[in-house]
Amino acid sequence: MVRNIKLISILNSLNPREVRAFQQFVDSPYFNQDEKLSLLLTSILPRLSYEGSSRELKEGLYTTMFPNEIYDDKRMRYLFSNLSQLAEQFLLQQSYRTNPIQQQLTLANISNQRGLPKLYGQTIHKVEQHFKTQPQRDVLYFQQHLELHRIKDEHFQQQRLRKFDENLQWVSDNLDRYYYLQKLRQACMMLDRQAILTANYDLGISKAWLDHLSERSFFDEQIIRIYYTILMCALEEDEIQHFQALKQMLAEVNEEITNSDLADIFRFAINYCARKIRKGRSEYLDEALQLYIRGIASELFLEDGHLSPWTFTNVVKLALRLEKFEWIEEFIPKYAPSLPSDFQENALHYNYAELYYYRKDFDQALTHLNQVALDDLNYALGTRVMLAKIYYETAEENALLSLLAAFSLFLKRNRKISANIKHTYLNFCDLLFQLIRRNPKKLSNIRKKIESTSLLTDRGWLLSICEQMEHELLT
Repeated sequence: MVRNIKLISILNSLNPREVRAFQQFVDSPYFNQDEKLSLLLTSILPRLSYEGSSRELKEGLYTTMFPNEIYDDKRMRYLFSNLSQLAEQFLLQQSYRTNPIQQQLTLANISNQRGLPKLYGQTIHKVEQHFKTQPQRDVLYFQQHLELHRIKDEHFQQQRLRKFDENLQWVSDNLDRYYYLQKLRQACMMLDRQAILTANYDLGISKAWLDHLSERSFFDEQIIRIYYTILMCALEEDEIQHFQALKQMLAEVNEEITNSDLADIFRFAINYCARKIRKGRSEYLDEALQLYIRGIASELFLEDGHLSPWTFTNVVKLALRLEKFEWIEEFIPKYAPSLPSDFQENALHYNYAELYYYRKDFDQALTHLNQVALDDLNYALGTRVMLAKIYYETAEENALLSLLAAFSLFLKRNRKISANIKHTYLNFCDLLFQLIRRNPKKLSNIRKKIESTSLLTDRGWLLSICEQMEHELLT
């Protein structure tokens, strides 16, 4: 496929402003002295969506660039390779241009190595002034702060002065801050992912490591304390004081935390609530919803101006379980335009199906469910559970039995689903199947299983079926 060619994929990733900048980059003799590469770029830009084979594309380009010449595949491959290298250099240059502090740090290092004391002093002063006025303290801040003091220590050593150098201590302290923050963030991500997908990560974190961090008072850094608390929420999930501490920190968070970090922190807190909800702790429904509402209202959950369809769906699901129907009727049309256009239709059909289901309008719910594509795992699981509930409530027993059998097989064969998620839905299928058999003697035991099974979706709905059956037996 043409779009699998590295050069084509890079060019397709550029926006119009970047395309113009890349053309200037390629036309500059400082970066490129082969005029044929400029011609190749001009010729290839109108063909970025070409649907033919890569061979046909190259032959067409060759005819444009070298009329009346026989096609030379080797020459064309060299031109593609060289233009790809220029594209990679351009991407690096663009990234470098958007990070002025890194530019200043590089300049300070170069001026020190070249013995340019005036330039070195001016550059170091600019960087230090930036850090004095920069309230946000994230991983990049600690990384760059570490680099600043490393350069200053190297400069000090070159002076061969026999006196105390505080920069050496700064290097050591900032190395600790950078390392611990990165390690905590990685561990939180690993545990978070492990709870959803099949994975078994080695955190490389011991109790002694955590004790040492605590003894150092988290280096008096708010963000390190927050990520430590998130990690403890995951490691000691049943100790609710960790989540209470995290909520308090979120209420007191200040401008030191970047929006990017804050969005991640909110998601970690929401995922903690989700794990509790899957274990039947319904009090965490509102906790999760309030976190979502705050994250959306503050635009933390907007990515390139768009709201994730999964965030949208999760908000609807939580609010429906809390029976906030009128609130949802306002939420869906208010935030639907914020969804990415490619996902908007799927998200709307699924969430309207949820709303209609909760309102017992099963025909409308099925109409929308039949239009949901099941490419995403969340939709694949959610749609099947909703269908099972609709089939039960409309007494379509044969359709329900067929669905439960197919759903169980899907769960057992899918190796990408984590064990916890898999058992959450397999337990649902198994318990619903037992209820369908309507054995009065086993009803009490089934209820106990529903109440005691730790991993189970839609526990409340299954219990409501039990209550209905128990009532029917008494009447």
